[in-house]
Amino acid sequence: MRKSFFRFAFVFAAVAIVVLSACKSGPKDADLEKTVTEKLSAASTDVTGGSATVKDGVVTLSGVFKDDASKAAFETTVKAIPGVKSVVNNSTVAPPAAPVPAPVVINGDDALKPGVTDAIKDFPGVKAEVKDSIITLTGDIKRASLQKLMMSLHTLKAKKIENKLTIK
Repeated sequence: MRKSFFRFAFVFAAVAIVVLSACKSGPKDADLEKTVTEKLSAASTDVTGGSATVKDGVVTLSGVFKDDASKAAFETTVKAIPGVKSVVNNSTVAPPAAPVPAPVVINGDDALKPGVTDAIKDFPGVKAEVKDSIITLTGDIKRASLQKLMMSLHTLKAKKIENKLTIK
């Protein structure tokens, strides 16, 4: 009788352990959070200020991703973790960087001189001197021709155009 009681108690204990183990609902929230946080650290080039919280297997993500593709890829990675029931993605995407304006290039004297010579060739009373990337105009010009000359000279990108012309 005693042997059967101990046998029964042993079998009962073994069955209870198996049943209780099977009743576990999966990984604990803390374990899931640790796994997601490790994956966030590994994706540090794609996300800034990334964090995750887990409650009842639901992962809530936050942070700033470099682009939409990185954000979506990370969400897919998190969904594939065993035990994750769903993902609430509260993260955002960083705005694109502002374009860098093209630098203004000021031509040096050697580059300006041929252009200036070409620009004034159709204006016989005009003389031009180039020094330190500044064009100095002297001589006579008709009022109707002044605008055409100045437009032509502005395309050369000199530092300055000093107009000392006499208008006829």
